[in-house]
Amino acid sequence: MSTAGPGHLGAPIPANSPAFEYVYVANQRCDCGGYFAAVRQELHTLPSGPVDRLVARCKSCGAERAFDFDISSFFGQFEKYGRFHRVDDRFQEAMSCLRAGRLAEAAAALRQVVGPEEGEPAFAWGHYHLGMILLLQHCPEEALIHLERAVAIQPLEPDIHEGLGRAHRAVGQETEAQGHFHRAGKLRVRFDAREG
Repeated sequence: MSTAGPGHLGAPIPANSPAFEYVYVANQRCDCGGYFAAVRQELHTLPSGPVDRLVARCKSCGAERAFDFDISSFFGQFEKYGRFHRVDDRFQEAMSCLRAGRLAEAAAALRQVVGPEEGEPAFAWGHYHLGMILLLQHCPEEALIHLERAVAIQPLEPDIHEGLGRAHRAVGQETEAQGHFHRAGKLRVRFDAREG
């Protein structure tokens, strides 16, 4: 079982609700290109506070990986357990605004989605969409921050690498842009070959 990557006990993933832990795991790709599903859950108490470990198995190749979540923001506070549903509602609202071309409203909603207090700061797709909107709003430096965060959370997603490449290009970092475009292309070929 692998414990490498985001969420190993050395650096728990921040989570503000139990439901987000499962969403996070389900959106992570295995090296083979498949997605993970949680198979067991363990609670650990560390000097830094409570950590929830989800052990997940790749639906394609069966590889296992452990994801560790910092649950100190809600542990023992039952009223906070369902807050991801509000975050998801806010994310859906942001996507509706985006589809309607209301970029400022979409960006405001996405800032709440990834906010550290009431949102989920490790929600990669929230950071991705916020970064892409910021590019459209001609704010490439801020877009770069959110897209780098999205890649750090989900390093095997081609679309996220493509977006980060666009942000690097927008700030004049062509070498970095080309690196992410190349990585996106390699991931697409690798995953398309698996699915084809």
